Amino acid sequence: MVATQQSNGVYQLELVGNVLCVRLNNVWSKGTVKKVLEETQELVDGIKHQPWAALVDIRNWIMPTFEAFDGFQLIYDWCAANNQTHEVTLCRFEMQKNIIENVSNYDIEHQYYTQSPEEAEQWLLNKGFNFSLAKWQQQ
Repeated sequence: MVATQQSNGVYQLELVGNVLCVRLNNVWSKGTVKKVLEETQELVDGIKHQPWAALVDIRNWIMPTFEAFDGFQLIYDWCAANNQTHEVTLCRFEMQKNIIENVSNYDIEHQYYTQSPEEAEQWLLNKGFNFSLAKWQQQ
């Protein structure tokens, strides 16, 4: 199953198997963060009663605005409370990784950082998630 939500090139959400794939672009405002939380809740509704993972691609993301930080934390809190058990983050810069580490509560067993989509796919498969890089990249 692949379900997609997209907004003006600022983000793209896709559900591939039991993995929520999120592409972040540019700077996120408070309104963007609110929309992403609502659409995340909608997309994962059918899988939130079982463990699921997220693949978060922040390679083209700058950061949330200052007023959006609290909302960004709400996304992470909601996902953790609704059975997101693992996350792999694609990032280019150490600063991006630091932003995610500050809002994520995952340990090294449940969170993985890489620049390689292929490594992200392999990590998710090794953790037992139903994910295909080919299906994700078709979108």
